[in-house]
Amino acid sequence: MDTNNGVNPTESVPSSAVLSIQSETVTFHREPPPPYDSLDGTVTTQPIVQTIIIQPTLKNEPMYYICHKCEERVLTKVKYESTKKTHMLAGFVFGFTLWCSLCCLAAIPYLMKTFKKAHHYCPNCDSYLGAYSKI
Repeated sequence: MDTNNGVNPTESVPSSAVLSIQSETVTFHREPPPPYDSLDGTVTTQPIVQTIIIQPTLKNEPMYYICHKCEERVLTKVKYESTKKTHMLAGFVFGFTLWCSLCCLAAIPYLMKTFKKAHHYCPNCDSYLGAYSKI
């Protein structure tokens, strides 16, 4: 049986590695690390990493958005509001359909969410996130 583990005992041992055996203890001596005096004492600062979150543009319906105040990803709560453009559109439809007695069509801009301004709010902290208007 080979007890040398494939090492030829006649080969010389490098001077940087010296094994000494003392009372069944094996000690390995090697060269010390280089001194730290070679550094000039300058300290380098690490760059600051900033994460930029690009929010999707708001739409007319509730959507997932990251709240600026509570920093949670939430499904927005939407409140619709009639604007001046909604009233102008209803007046135009009323005037256009007056001659054919279909004046009730003037209520369409007030009944459809498309013609209103959508205000988005966070459902957790009720902070205002933004608005969207199609017209």
